[in-house]
Amino acid sequence: MNAILNLMRWDIILLNRNRLFVIAAIVTLMYVGLFYLFSPLGDLTILLVILIYNDPVVTGYLFAGVLWLFDRNQHTLQALSVLPLPLKSYLLAKTLVLSLLATLLSFIMTIATKGLTFNGFHLAVSVFGSAFLFSCFGFAIGALTRSFNQFLLYSIPFFVVAALPFLPMFGVGQPLYFVLLPSTGGIELLQAAFTDQPIGYVLLLYGHLLLWMWLSWLLALRITQHQLT
Repeated sequence: MNAILNLMRWDIILLNRNRLFVIAAIVTLMYVGLFYLFSPLGDLTILLVILIYNDPVVTGYLFAGVLWLFDRNQHTLQALSVLPLPLKSYLLAKTLVLSLLATLLSFIMTIATKGLTFNGFHLAVSVFGSAFLFSCFGFAIGALTRSFNQFLLYSIPFFVVAALPFLPMFGVGQPLYFVLLPSTGGIELLQAAFTDQPIGYVLLLYGHLLLWMWLSWLLALRITQHQLT
């Protein structure tokens, strides 16, 4: 536990040195400005859900890929093979930092838009869990690529598939149609933070999100270990 906390502290310093915190804050403030601009249009829940996924959650994916590529180019990853530090500790520390950052930014965006009229627990779990699994996918795809341009190219089909569960919000299909996709549980649970949903349905969403967090973690660990051997 102490090793992971020390790694998280170092990751925070690294993110700050590379101005990634500043970038995330600027983008979040831009979105907050958009909410105030469009507030006369009425309920902005759909826009809020989309932007939370577009900013904190997807940013975790991009940051994860960038951090992996950065550490590989700086030969940090090669050093892991000779240090008494498990790869899973390295991945877990970075994933936790990115997930906590996403959760913090999502609360800033939500409070600026909704005040305190939302379910904070659903919001925290949906964003943290979604950012966790997206960060794991970011590490996995980053490990399969050799440059940032290649990483972005590989990301396009991933983002297209991950965005499909948004379609029911616009009257296209039902969430059940997309139940096998990793983003479905997080998106639906995020909506449940702003609208009342049956408790049984919410529990299913929690199970779906937890399952994909576990699967994405195993995938990231397997691919990154394979790339380092």
